[in-house]
Amino acid sequence: MSPSRRQEQVLERLRTRHGRRKSDVFLVEGLRCCREALDRYASGIEFALAGREFADSAAAEPFHAALGPRLEVVEDAGFAQYAVTENPQGILCVCRRPEPPPPEARDPFALILDRIQEPGNMGTILRTACAIGLGSVWLTEGTADPYSPKAVRAGMGAQFSLRLHALPPLGEARVQLAAIGYAPLWLAVPGGGTSCYADEFHLPGSGLVIGNEANGIAELDAGRPVRIPMPGDAESLNAAQAATILLFEAVRRRILGG
Repeated sequence: MSPSRRQEQVLERLRTRHGRRKSDVFLVEGLRCCREALDRYASGIEFALAGREFADSAAAEPFHAALGPRLEVVEDAGFAQYAVTENPQGILCVCRRPEPPPPEARDPFALILDRIQEPGNMGTILRTACAIGLGSVWLTEGTADPYSPKAVRAGMGAQFSLRLHALPPLGEARVQLAAIGYAPLWLAVPGGGTSCYADEFHLPGSGLVIGNEANGIAELDAGRPVRIPMPGDAESLNAAQAATILLFEAVRRRILGG
């Protein structure tokens, strides 16, 4: 068997950044991420593709049962041409992009990603947000696509457990967030500002902003800088590392996770 011509065209578009940007679907590859899609977003799977060896294995049984004719089986030699990873695991899904949810304050605080560019950082931060129990992440205009293949792999499918809100540039976003109860904004910076371990770092009802890897957070005249103490001589941490430390401080303080 082979995919239909339409499915082949969709898969071909999803292999390039330009094609993904214009598409209303995204690619999920690998057993772990595809299982997350199946468990949490089965209705959003347009179709799935499986290599023959995987399709005949026990691991494929939930996909056959849930997807039925939406699961196409191809010979293993042909599967690799549709995959984007170097060592494909024999299964991929093409999913519809979820509509951005309406802005609402469901979490104790808002995690805001301001123009994060590296898909690996994006996925890692989403995975951490999911791990600490956040239900939403807020993305300003200019932030990397959270549904790119690399971001989905780095997130291990966390995208299927989170509400991903689209925001305008940070200056405008601050007003929108304040209107639903998230104010002030804490701005993660490499130096200066309040220590994340100080009592003054009060997260409930506020927003925590993680900025662009190279340029930091967009200029904002209303925000409170927060830093991670670094006794060594490093200038800064990777954006995903910094986000992890700051987010797990919320767990330590029992803001999340009881």
